[in-house]
Amino acid sequence: MESSEGEYFAFLSLTGDRFDAPGMPVETAREVGFLREAILKIARDIWLEGNSDRQRVPSGFNESFDLRLIAVESGSARPRMLLHRPSRRASDEEWSEWSDCYARARDRLTETLQNVAETQQTSINFSPGVMQAIRRVGSSLHDSETMILGDPVKETHRAVIDHAVRELLEEIEELAPTPEQAQVEGVIVEYDGSSLSFRVKTRAGISTCRLDPDHPELAGQAKEYLAADGITAPDVVVEGVTTDALAKNPKLVSVARITLLRSIEEKEILARLDHIAGLEVGWLGMDSVAPGPEVLEKVRRLVPHIARLGVPVAVIPNAEGAIVLEWRRGDSEMTAAIEHDNELFLCVDNTVTDDLQEKQLEFEETALVKFLTSGSMN
Repeated sequence: MESSEGEYFAFLSLTGDRFDAPGMPVETAREVGFLREAILKIARDIWLEGNSDRQRVPSGFNESFDLRLIAVESGSARPRMLLHRPSRRASDEEWSEWSDCYARARDRLTETLQNVAETQQTSINFSPGVMQAIRRVGSSLHDSETMILGDPVKETHRAVIDHAVRELLEEIEELAPTPEQAQVEGVIVEYDGSSLSFRVKTRAGISTCRLDPDHPELAGQAKEYLAADGITAPDVVVEGVTTDALAKNPKLVSVARITLLRSIEEKEILARLDHIAGLEVGWLGMDSVAPGPEVLEKVRRLVPHIARLGVPVAVIPNAEGAIVLEWRRGDSEMTAAIEHDNELFLCVDNTVTDDLQEKQLEFEETALVKFLTSGSMN
């Protein structure tokens, strides 16, 4: 029973006098190997682009690209190739991801060759190793011979490699990526003193950063801000140089600055405010009101001041839609309630003398900061 085109991994056709006879010349059969090598190297790059926290492809990735030559059709030599899934090499989830990388690599190779033919460009952004593999594709052909490769079904997704394209491939320069200044924001989760490098967990994944040897003091900063448990640490901004500023998680070298963005205390308060922001009407009984956006924003602006007090500060919503701050200063219990309608309530209760001071006033950020830092209501 013949297989349909869609079951094959790639289309490949060799044309010329040598390919009019049955089968294909033995010396040109290596073209299948050249094609596999080029696709695999591109697939490796694609997988690493999507897994920027990894330095190498997973075990079994290379071996699982098991391209099988099952027939050679006559007319022009048309090797028929199937992608075979090796047993017990990868889980279903891994195979789904890896086979997608292989197919995308085939398409990227095809698009690259199409672009070379159409634009006659003499520069291409591939690593030297990948470019070397691409140059081998079609290298066994004579000047008058042509190769067509690409999607097994869509004819528009196929590239023609003739003598002119092969000459252009030989002339193509491997572009060295231009270093650019870049920064990443996140938590330092790992430090390696031997390589003077560390890893930053960002919202998008993991970025690897390498320190500038001319700034040895940054090693101390990196270790100071390190999350010992991989989670709890301040947020930092790391500035350095990268060759791929558009990457989701760029790798930085020559790190020249590490800036503290948010302390652990600030992050804890902000997390508390995020929780409060999720409250709804009736959260504490039928008539209870949740703090509104204007109250939350006023407290968020105070977070750095609250975090620097050096004492635990309770951040509590009340049923009237206010956010109440409570902390202790010597013998006194301190309270500040940021209320709706731009109101502010301050209270100092001395637990030794029972002296109680209270003040209701229009909200003023400078007055509240002064109360936080000095305890003064004046």
